[in-house]
Amino acid sequence: MNRIFIIMFAVVFVMMLFANTLGAEEQKKLSYPEVGITKSMLFRPSIGYWWNHAGVRFTGMYLNKDLHEFQFNFGYAFYDKVKLQQSINFVTCWVVGSDAGADYRYGASGLSYSINYRGLFFEFGLAMPWRDDIGNLENDLVVPCLNLGYIYRFRSD
Repeated sequence: MNRIFIIMFAVVFVMMLFANTLGAEEQKKLSYPEVGITKSMLFRPSIGYWWNHAGVRFTGMYLNKDLHEFQFNFGYAFYDKVKLQQSINFVTCWVVGSDAGADYRYGASGLSYSINYRGLFFEFGLAMPWRDDIGNLENDLVVPCLNLGYIYRFRSD
């Protein structure tokens, strides 16, 4: 299991180096907040803040003890302009809910790629479960992370 985390972090590190060595344009030193709403299993509010290339985002919703979902991202934006932002993120989430005959109550951490084009937000990735209270993820090495929504970035150029 530790090998998977080492491999995932190595991939992110190589992608960061690769993005910087391609001669990408120098970006202004800027910082800005973001706010929005995303959907994974639930519609959830999202709030975040970016400092130059690094940023954090918290997304979550608690409806009741059997239905809630929280996610924390720490990201690196390798492309960040007014209309488009692309980033690689370290993701940690806690999910409690159910779908088509399966119940879930787990925590997971992993990597994701997100793209924000004029506020339209899409994120996908894989996370490795580190806690499974129900036991239905015993045979799953990774679980998917998928978020869609709208996130407005208060960026001024």
